[in-house]
Amino acid sequence: MRVSRAARRSQLALLAAVAGIAAGCSGNKGQIDYNLLFTYVEPIQYARILCRGIAMHDRHTCMTSVLAHYRETRYDEPDPSEVTGGPFVVVFDDDLYRGTYVSQPFAAAFTVSNGYNVCRGRYNAFAGDTKARFAVRCDDGSSGTARIILDVDGRNGIGELEFYGGGRGEIVFGHRAVGGEFL
Repeated sequence: MRVSRAARRSQLALLAAVAGIAAGCSGNKGQIDYNLLFTYVEPIQYARILCRGIAMHDRHTCMTSVLAHYRETRYDEPDPSEVTGGPFVVVFDDDLYRGTYVSQPFAAAFTVSNGYNVCRGRYNAFAGDTKARFAVRCDDGSSGTARIILDVDGRNGIGELEFYGGGRGEIVFGHRAVGGEFL
């Protein structure tokens, strides 16, 4: 049975469309390359991380609040203290750890707490740290590493914290990124 050229082209076009759709769905565009210095972080990424542990019936309100805070502070000129430090949040499962960070070009530190447990992270190139990773230790004995990436504005960003014994947290930091009524 012979297939006409038009029918064959139609079949090829359909196969190409299906392959294109499958390729678009197969990649994980959510992966962040923490080896980069900066990337563009969509404001919705901040909201997704910060509101992850909020009950579903309040999550929309939380996300709206985070996005509104981002929009309201987008053009604010930072005061000098906001350039070298600010709020730092880590979300473990549904547990919110809040705190602050301080940063200089070759050294940075953060401290966060959920009210019971305190975790501290440090990075210092002058002390011999060869990779831009924070060594993290918590009062409950857990330890691991944290990696962050700056948003293109250089003052806000996201990251991840991985514990050596398993477990992972997501990070949001900066005055513009961390905000809203639920935080």
